[in-house]
Amino acid sequence: MGLGRRGSLNAVDSTPVAQSQSGKWVARVASTGGGRTYKKQRPTNFYAAIAVIVVLGLLSIVFSRHQYQSGSTTTTTAVAIPAIGSTTFAGLSIEACGTVQPTLAVQTDQTGSLVAQADGVVKVAPKTAAQAGANSNVARFATSYKGLSVTSKKLVVPANGSTAGLSYANGATCPVGTPDAGKTGVVSISRWTNFATKKPSVSTDPAKVKLSASALVTISFGPKGSAATKPGSATVQAMLAATNQQQAAAAAAATSTTTTAPMTGTTTVTSTLPVTTTSAPAATTVPKTKK
Repeated sequence: MGLGRRGSLNAVDSTPVAQSQSGKWVARVASTGGGRTYKKQRPTNFYAAIAVIVVLGLLSIVFSRHQYQSGSTTTTTAVAIPAIGSTTFAGLSIEACGTVQPTLAVQTDQTGSLVAQADGVVKVAPKTAAQAGANSNVARFATSYKGLSVTSKKLVVPANGSTAGLSYANGATCPVGTPDAGKTGVVSISRWTNFATKKPSVSTDPAKVKLSASALVTISFGPKGSAATKPGSATVQAMLAATNQQQAAAAAAATSTTTTAPMTGTTTVTSTLPVTTTSAPAATTVPKTKK
């Protein structure tokens, strides 16, 4: 009996011991993330596929952004202003030693790309790429006007009627009787973008000063840093008048080119109205009366 009890007790005691060992084994497996067999069964291909998809998605976004930016850059072409075939007007004034000079005489040949008109107006009508955009500048105008020379070092203006010509080089002294008498001067060119612009941009390089629509330009010789006089109201009014005249001429030309094509061939018109026929009245016989 005693042995049986001990055996039964041992049998009973062995059960919890086994459960404790299995529990510890499960705990160890859980803490290590599974055994070797479990690790081999992990879906690594699935994770790799997800990673590839993410990488390809990022690459496609970068590529699309690059294509969009490069495409917008290549398809957008800036038009040079003043454009080829356009006709606009700028204003030009010349000032020497503080005195505004008479406007340049009207050029006889008006077919050029930069042509002097009355009251200081310059017609700007580029016909080629070499005359359009930044190429429409003071330097090009000066080379096309006989007797006029404008460089960064010298200004030469031809005589105009009773007004004598003038010539000044950098460092020359303004003569007596001028507002800047006794002062040394330099050549500079001031440009107002349009009528409303108050402060001009100033340059000493005539090739960098553009003549374009509504621009006002003053070529001057005077003390360095002195403010040039903006072209006056007479020039502005003449510019506006020239612009309106040009627009009216363009509109008239567009209207005259709109014609109606003449009709060709023979057209037969068939009437569907009913035709009414009127017959002559029947003759009436009057019987003779016996006497």
